[in-house]
Amino acid sequence: MKSGVVYGKGAVGVVDIGKRVTVLKNVGRGLKAVGIVMVGYGVIAMIVIFGPLAKEEFRYFVNPKPQVTSLSEIPIIKSQVPKWEVPDENFSVYIPKIGAVSKVIENVDAGSEKEYLTALKLGVAQAKGLAHPGEKGTTFLFAHSAQPIDFARYNAVFYLLDRLILGDEVQLVYKGKLFIYKVSSVQRLASSDTRYLKPQDEEEILVLQTCWPPGTAWKRLVLTARRVMIY
Repeated sequence: MKSGVVYGKGAVGVVDIGKRVTVLKNVGRGLKAVGIVMVGYGVIAMIVIFGPLAKEEFRYFVNPKPQVTSLSEIPIIKSQVPKWEVPDENFSVYIPKIGAVSKVIENVDAGSEKEYLTALKLGVAQAKGLAHPGEKGTTFLFAHSAQPIDFARYNAVFYLLDRLILGDEVQLVYKGKLFIYKVSSVQRLASSDTRYLKPQDEEEILVLQTCWPPGTAWKRLVLTARRVMIY
C-alpha cells in the first residue's frame, strides 16, 4: 500500500513537470515571436530615420563632382537660366558638389525652436532680421535638429555640408535671379556662438549652418561664402 501511494505521488509529480515544461516552451515561443516583431519594428525605424541620410550618401558617391574653381572676381552676366530644377523661384538653394537642393523659407526666427522646426519641414530656413541675396549684410541659411531621431527629418538637406571645402560653389535663386557663391571658410563653432546672427552692413556674405555632429546640440558646422556672380 505504501509503495502504491509513493508511486501515485511520483506520477502526479511527473505530470506537473510535464505541464511546466509545456508552459515554458509556450512562453519561449511567445518571447521569440515578440522578439521578431521588435526586431522588425527596429529595422523599419532605422530605415525611416536613416534612410534619407543613406540616400544622400549614396547620391554623393555615385554622382560626378563638379570641378572646383578658385575664388575670383567674375563679371556680372544677365539673363542666365539655372541648370537645375528650381523648387521655388522666389527663394531656393542648390549646392552642386553634394547635390543638395531645397526651397528656402524666409524670415524664420532662429531663436524659436517651434518656428524653425515648422519651417524645416518645408525646406531650409533663412534667419529673420538679416540680409537677403544681393543686399549688403549676412544671408543666413540653416537646417538642423538637436534630437537624433529628428535629424534626418530636419537636417537631410545640409547633412553632407561637411564635404564642402574652400572654393566649392553654392547657388541661390532669389526673386528670379541666380546668385553664385564660393565657400570662403569652414568652421565648427560652439552652439552658443551666434556671431553670424548679428546684423552687419559691411559686406555681402552667405552663411550656411547645420548641427555638428548631426543630431546633436554640441556644435555648429558653419560655412561662409562670398558672391562671385549674379545672373
